[in-house]
Amino acid sequence: MNSEHVIYRNDKGLDVVKFGENLYFQHREKQGIQIGNQYSNVLSTALRANPCVPVYDKDGNYFDSDDLKNSGTEGWMNYNSYTLNPIYQLVNSQSANNKSRNFTLNAIGYIEVQPIKGLTYRGQVNYSQNSYSYRYFLPIYSANTTNKDGFRTTDETNQQMGLGWTWSMTHTLNYKFAVKDHHFDALVGTEYYQTRPGMGESLTGMATNSIYGDFKHGYLSLTKDRNGSATVTGTPYTDETANSYFGRVNYDYNETYMFSAILRADGSSRFADGHRWGYFPSFSAGWVITNEKFMQPTASWLDFLKLRAGWGQNGNKNIGDAFGYLATFSYGDYGNYSFGNTKENSTQGAYLSRLSNEDLKWETSEQTDIGLDARFLNGRLSATMDWYYKKTKDLLVQVQVPGTSGFSTQWQNAGTVRNTGFEIALNWNDKIGRDFNYGVNWNMAYNSNKVTKINNANHYNEGGNDLLAQNTGIMARMEEGHPIGYFYGYKTEGVMQNAADIQAYLDKNCGGSAANSLQGADIKPGDLKFVDVNHDGKIDANDKTELGDPNPDVTMGFGFNIGYKGFDLSATAYGAFGQQVMRSWRKFTDGQYENYTTEVYKYWHGEGTSNKYPRLAPGNTGPNWQQISDIYCENASYLRLQNLTVGYDFKNIWKSCPFEQLRLYFTAQNLFTITGYDGMDPENGMALNSSEPWVTGVDVGNYPSPRTYLIGVNIKF
Repeated sequence: MNSEHVIYRNDKGLDVVKFGENLYFQHREKQGIQIGNQYSNVLSTALRANPCVPVYDKDGNYFDSDDLKNSGTEGWMNYNSYTLNPIYQLVNSQSANNKSRNFTLNAIGYIEVQPIKGLTYRGQVNYSQNSYSYRYFLPIYSANTTNKDGFRTTDETNQQMGLGWTWSMTHTLNYKFAVKDHHFDALVGTEYYQTRPGMGESLTGMATNSIYGDFKHGYLSLTKDRNGSATVTGTPYTDETANSYFGRVNYDYNETYMFSAILRADGSSRFADGHRWGYFPSFSAGWVITNEKFMQPTASWLDFLKLRAGWGQNGNKNIGDAFGYLATFSYGDYGNYSFGNTKENSTQGAYLSRLSNEDLKWETSEQTDIGLDARFLNGRLSATMDWYYKKTKDLLVQVQVPGTSGFSTQWQNAGTVRNTGFEIALNWNDKIGRDFNYGVNWNMAYNSNKVTKINNANHYNEGGNDLLAQNTGIMARMEEGHPIGYFYGYKTEGVMQNAADIQAYLDKNCGGSAANSLQGADIKPGDLKFVDVNHDGKIDANDKTELGDPNPDVTMGFGFNIGYKGFDLSATAYGAFGQQVMRSWRKFTDGQYENYTTEVYKYWHGEGTSNKYPRLAPGNTGPNWQQISDIYCENASYLRLQNLTVGYDFKNIWKSCPFEQLRLYFTAQNLFTITGYDGMDPENGMALNSSEPWVTGVDVGNYPSPRTYLIGVNIKF
């Protein structure tokens, strides 16, 4: 809801004082499923499940632990004591028994005062309130009593609620004036933001022994143990303050030569004294070439041509916590201390839960851009071209630290990343006759990403530990001279087929000795040929190298639209090319009896059967599978039809229709994807570990983009 009201207008028609407001409210409810790594991912669990275990028994009930036991000594329990019915497990998990509600209110109130023409003061207050509730219920069930993840003897009810508000205030003074053909627009302002512990809180409660035993009645008040073993925790809103000062000057001469300069000073309590303020200038200039007299001969076909260039900086303060530079203390089981001469009894106290780093400072992105805008043939054809060079320095990430510190990561200004590339966009819009119109658009972007500096003696940071699968170790690096988050591991050159092939491999890569191979004396046909990258006659960690890049080299979009006598048809497609994905849908060492995809038929099972995938091994243990190598790295280029819409406006045949538009439409989203990727969805940009957002492109059974069909009506009054 928006409105604006004039309080005072002078006799010259100038709105001297006016005020207004913008109100936005949203109520949203949803149920979510568990996605993430291989241990909390319902889709990954289903992919690995035994496909031969029935979903239902002969009576139509879920096939459960008793059914498994009754299958006899030759049944599924004898084959694998961890076997269970994945659907039965899913319907009794958090994914099938949860609901969240969110209520958001954003309110803006402002006043504008214009004492003289061109000079405007604007004062604005922003108020934002958010409240939420989330609950889930974990029922009693028994899919397999020998699998710790396959049964539950006590149900659990969990409720979470939170309420809080924040506010900010902005003041600007803007003066616009002209001196003949010289136009000026100057603005200065300040902005203040605050949130405090007294401005919001969250509460979480958990209790067992539900009275009714179902999600519908999954509330804490309906549990038998709410006064006994229930646990309740509460936390206040974070304590954060931000303050900014900014100024801007725009200038143009006769709408032909343009210049703009901006300076921001941003302060945040997220950093320690001495590092709280960041200063970010930017400049841009433009030249409308078609306004020049020497361009008049092109006026019949060239409508507009503008050359522009800019340089600027902006800052990032996102370190996940209002006081992320400080060490924190927590209470819990890790804080149990023993006193005296015995360790049998302990007292719970506090323990250090985060490393401090008072040297943290603003992350700064600096970008140079040169561009060209053009329109041709009476506006039917338009083109935009940009070249950019972007450098992000003092990158704020969580970096792995030595285990002797007692921690796994610490917030640091890790280094510098460079992105450079170009973007092109073309659009054509035209009409044929009175009733037929159409348009076509195409855009392409090329980007080159490289880490240019790492702020440590090693010149790299590592990440993605055991992310691809358990016991696979580090799989990604942020290293100087390489793309950020590139995949790191061993290169292979095929599979050993026979004894002669083994010896040839050893002579080439291992100095002729099996002891210098990763497989050691147990080397045999069906093993991978790991490459001696550094040519030192042995295979070890020094041979690990770049395997792939999760960042696409090129992205591309295409679309068209057609309209004819009330009918309309439109489509958009998007593609990404040149990126790789690391994929594994299996657990190692602890998943010996889990299901395989049909990819298992490509594994080596005799001479000549495969020269990429090695032989099977119990649980896929051993260096062939547990060492990160290029056998997991796949090309993930794709082209996807994102949207196809067909519509008809009945106003075209219903002339007396009371509406300006009455359009019925049908939309299909993600109709098809063209790709050589063997997984379910080549678009794997999500980071599986929130503390390592730079480690992307890992597929452990990620939820694919859904295909969606929509029918709707557009009504305009």
